[in-house]
Amino acid sequence: MPLSQASEREQIHNRTISITAYQRKDGLVDVEGHILDIKPFSHHLLDNHRAAGEPVHDLWLRLTIDKKMEVHSAEAKLDVGAHGICHLVAPNFKNLAGLKIGPGWNRMVRERVGHGKGCTHLVEMLAQMATTAMQAVWTERKPMVDPVDETKAPTRRLPAGMLNTCYTYTDDSEFVRQYFPEDYRAAE
Repeated sequence: MPLSQASEREQIHNRTISITAYQRKDGLVDVEGHILDIKPFSHHLLDNHRAAGEPVHDLWLRLTIDKKMEVHSAEAKLDVGAHGICHLVAPNFKNLAGLKIGPGWNRMVRERVGHGKGCTHLVEMLAQMATTAMQAVWTERKPMVDPVDETKAPTRRLPAGMLNTCYTYTDDSEFVRQYFPEDYRAAE
């Protein structure tokens, strides 16, 4: 178990999020996300009832993107929403088409499907779908080392928007100094 031993406890909710990227035959990439919320006990919401083990949420979202991270289309399906009218927001997720995954992604998503125009849970998952998309497309990129001469140190730059996104990619990290010297800035 990766975490320390927990105190005695009882499960009261389980959320499973699954995000998978698929390479399409036409060169585009589908990134599909699924959220499943289940409670181990029966409970009532304002407009419905859920039996123990019955989903509170069963939500789907697909982004179709190109290698430049532009969203070509988006489709949402709310098989089970917490309330009877939740499914009505599904068509609004088409408004994500045309956005580009990168700096400002979360802000642009909120402008198009946030603030009551979408589903909070799907909007939150879009941040994780963006990083999954980056992981998926990153594997398609050219090798970082010159395949002809692996001893040759090529001039390398981090892809746009990655610098200073996490500890490893800070501009003064040892990792950036070693692998992306063009982006390295010594700490002051």
